[in-house]
Amino acid sequence: MELTKGGFPARFGGRLSSVLEMTMKEGNKEKLHGEAGIGLIASRLTLEGPLKKNKSSFLISGRRTYADALARPFIRNGDGGYYFYDLNAKVNYDFGRRNKLYLSGYFGRDRFFIRERADGGRFRAGIDWGNATGTLRWNHLFSEKLFTNTSLIFTDYRFKIYETSKESNGDEFSLRYSSGIRDITLKHDYDFFPTPRHFIKFGLASTMHRFTPSAIVLKDTQAGEQRREVETIDVVESGVYLEDTYKPFAKMKVNAGIRLSHFAGKNMNYFRGEPRLAAAYSLADDLSVKASYARMNQYVHLMSNTGIGLPTDLWVPSTPEIAPSNPVRLPPV
Repeated sequence: MELTKGGFPARFGGRLSSVLEMTMKEGNKEKLHGEAGIGLIASRLTLEGPLKKNKSSFLISGRRTYADALARPFIRNGDGGYYFYDLNAKVNYDFGRRNKLYLSGYFGRDRFFIRERADGGRFRAGIDWGNATGTLRWNHLFSEKLFTNTSLIFTDYRFKIYETSKESNGDEFSLRYSSGIRDITLKHDYDFFPTPRHFIKFGLASTMHRFTPSAIVLKDTQAGEQRREVETIDVVESGVYLEDTYKPFAKMKVNAGIRLSHFAGKNMNYFRGEPRLAAAYSLADDLSVKASYARMNQYVHLMSNTGIGLPTDLWVPSTPEIAPSNPVRLPPV
């Protein structure tokens, strides 16, 4: 895990703030191994081992709270509670010294719910939010100085609030509101080591975003109303970059690069150049001086409601009227 708080390299785009890089470990290729933990409100389990010894391995890790199960005996005439779970999984296969294939995924969900029964009727309500991601990555080694990673990435974030009721006389009421964002990304990255002092990275990426800022489904048999309103927005975000990490001497490191980004949607096209420059000088083992300059653009905007204290954040894209976020606003092309 590595955190970059500002002035991040040209290979990162689409955001203005810090970058948190997380690399998932590979499963044990030699033997089966596992570990587990049991707590008062949550438990976890991890298993890893070879699928084919010294060639392929797997890793799967999961966690779940059970506060809802502990509270169930104390709730009468219904059910309710809160829980979350997450699951990480990874499989890799070694085709030889030059080619490796990785498949990984993450699935997580939080849920708060209420279920009641009274006078022959039923009532249900709740809030759900979670994310699912999957990555297929091919690593190819051209030589000792050059290798590449090609990745196909899928992410799907969903948020939902719902309420349903059914009376003893047969009347039904149902209301569901949901929002989300789905991304499909294709990346192609190169790592090049021409000399011990230079580490060059270059590549390109393109992401198809599908925003669903609002989806409402309503059913009311007593009022004779049934409605379904789903709003979707499709946009494409792309970028190409080149950067070089240079070490002129042991205590100093300089990263310089350029990124060209493009954001396209209905009736809009944004092109942006994003130069980056960062330097660090080590004064001691635990002390360094850093400086950086970076131009960055964020093409998605967060709409949040801080008053209700619930995870109701909505993501929406830039439009011809609402430009990307950056230090200096530029008109669309």
